[in-house]
Amino acid sequence: MKERMPFVVDIVIGVVLIAVGLVMRVEYYNTMVFAAGVGLVSAGTVHLARVIYWQAPQRQAAYQARKQEAHINAVDERKQFLRMKAGHIAYQIMLIVLFGVALVLALARAQAWVILMVFLLTVFQWVIGVVVFRILEKRM
Repeated sequence: MKERMPFVVDIVIGVVLIAVGLVMRVEYYNTMVFAAGVGLVSAGTVHLARVIYWQAPQRQAAYQARKQEAHINAVDERKQFLRMKAGHIAYQIMLIVLFGVALVLALARAQAWVILMVFLLTVFQWVIGVVVFRILEKRM
């Protein structure tokens, strides 16, 4: 039951958001709230069904094997290094993409605040990367 509870909570919150979205009068916001509720209910239902499927008595051996493999992958130093390397590469790619988007927006003569926002997001990502690196460097 402990593994199922977060998904049940997601479904309940999703139902509440759907109900709020249906009774709201502001058309723009009720669509967003309703869509968020549908997303939560859908995701929670799919994950709950997955947990129920794998916890069935006839699948316990396969489920335990999958849990054991996931645990091994979580503590394996090589896999941890690969995850960190993948995160670093994704960080570098996103910096390049954000700078590229800012350049394309500038060449397309978008409004200045849009270009500034993308540029500031890029700078923010870079600063966060440096700060997190310094914190991790001191910790290890």
